[in-house]
This record gives sequence, structure tokens and C-alpha cells, in this order.
Amino acid sequence: MVHSAIQRRTPSPTARAVLFGFVLALAVYFLGPKNAFGPDEPAPREAPPAVVQLDDWLARSEAAYPDIRSGLHKQVVWHGTPGERTPWAVVYLHGFTASRLETAPLAETVAQRLGANLFYTRLAGHGRTTEAMGEPTVQDWLADAVEAVRVGERLGERVLVIGVSTGATLATWLGARPEGQGVAGYVLISPNYGPKDKKSELINQPWGRELALRLEGDTRGQPDADEARNHAWTQVYPTRALFPMMALVKHVRESDLSVLRAPVLALYSEGDQTVDPQEIKALFPRIGAERKTLVAVDYSESAGQHVLAGNLRAPQATERMAADVVQWAEALR
Repeated sequence: MVHSAIQRRTPSPTARAVLFGFVLALAVYFLGPKNAFGPDEPAPREAPPAVVQLDDWLARSEAAYPDIRSGLHKQVVWHGTPGERTPWAVVYLHGFTASRLETAPLAETVAQRLGANLFYTRLAGHGRTTEAMGEPTVQDWLADAVEAVRVGERLGERVLVIGVSTGATLATWLGARPEGQGVAGYVLISPNYGPKDKKSELINQPWGRELALRLEGDTRGQPDADEARNHAWTQVYPTRALFPMMALVKHVRESDLSVLRAPVLALYSEGDQTVDPQEIKALFPRIGAERKTLVAVDYSESAGQHVLAGNLRAPQATERMAADVVQWAEALR
């Protein structure tokens, strides 16, 4: 008798074992530990006092970290008499591993021309030792950003936030939050919406932190030949310091930025070797501000085209960038 139906073949024990192993491997991978952002709330932080008490308050809070390198502490640069408010206040958020010196004197030049008091913050873990860079959580940096704007509100009637690199990532987060709604304008310089080195994105994948530690070791980076840059940046830092930075980048990239309504000026370079210019151009149209301007900077002599102004990286570009920022801010009035 001829059977027309094709008999089904039962998988061999070896094939079943291979299939089971493959499914198990996928499960282990996708259920593996991830680089979590954590709660979308800043760490608890004491509110800044009245303007006349700011200097003493900042000195006391920074005294808790005796290893801060000289001149890198949180500080106010008063436009006139200390303790007096000004029509404008400028707030500066520096980048990952950096300090207030990364683009100095850009922010001071802008503040002087606006007749503004200036607040330089210091992101948690920065401006200290190699080990200290591995201490902060994302929520610590969120708290630094919120605190900086609150200080700015004490210092002036209108607040202009200047953020550089990951400081600009924090500024973008802030602009989409209730805490940042009162800011008059955001200046984002080389905003970090994704590193140029795409291997960094692996950190946000399952087992990514473990892979990063395996590939990089416990620490990464190397000292700069220039002592001034060694002072301004923490050149050698724990690999784990990348984890909160990459979690922040991913979170901001995936956020609803249509609620960021304050005016935005973004300055970037097509030749940036630290962050990906394509990520900047992809994210910028999602910002909901009616007044927003994206400018490709082509006048900076900075090696690597990331820190686009300042005495340490691109002194010849500082004057033009400051003039452009001031002109833009004055037009907001």
C-alpha cells in the first residue's frame, strides 16, 4: 500500500539538544543584567539659599570633598557686587570627565557681555581623583543640573544654561522637565546624544557592563602631555564611570522632547571625533521649541573638533562663539 502523506521526521536527540541550547543562550542573553537608568528623578538635594548666602553655602558643601583640584569647585562669578542679582544669570554644565575650565573663558565672556552673574557647577565625582569618578549615579548628575538652575534663579531674573557634551545631555533632560521650564534659553555645545565610538553603545545592551569591564579593564584613559589639560580633565577614570553617562544618553535619546519648549541654540562640528554628529542632527528636530537653531561650527581649530572653544583646546574660536551666543541670547528679550 502506497502512503501519499509525507511522514514527519522526529528531531534527533542531538538536534533537540542544539535547539534547546540555542534558546537557553538567547534567554540568558536577553534576561542578563542591563545598564539601568534608574528613577527619572534627581537625588535628594538641599535647596540653595538666598543669593547673599550662596558663596558660604557653596563653600560648605564643597568642603565635604577635600580632594577637589584647585579652582574646580562650584563657584559664582559675580558680575558686580557679590550678593546682588543681575538681569541675566548664566549657568554652566561641563562635560563628562571635564570641569569648568574645558571651554573657559567662554561662559565668563558671555556672562560679562550680558551683565550676568555666572554659576559654574561641578558634576558629582568630577574634578577630584580617578576613584571619585566611579562614585556618582545618574541621579546625582540630575541633582547637579537641577541645583545649578536653582542657583541660577537666585542669581538673576532670567537664566541662560550653557551645556557642553554630556553637560548638554543633562541640559536637554532638564529642558524637558518641570524643573527646567523657567529657563530662558539653552545653549548646547557638542551635545552628547551618542558617542562616535559605537562600541560604547554595547554598554546599554544585556551584559554590556560586564563586557566593557572585560574589554577595557577596571580603568581607562591616559594622562595628557599638557599639564593644564590634566588639571582640567580627569584623564584616567574607572571604566564603570561610563555606565551612568551611557544610561543618561540612552534615556534622553528615547525621551519625549516635544515638551522642551524653551529656545535652544545647538552648536556642533561635523568633524566631532568624540560624539556622533549624526545623532545630534537626528535628535534636534524632535525638540519642541519654536525658536531653535542648529549651527555647524566650521571655525574651531580644536583637535578632535569636540571642545570647540576655550583656552585649552580652541582659543581662537572663543571670541566668535561668545559673540554668537550673546547675540542669540539678546534676541530672546
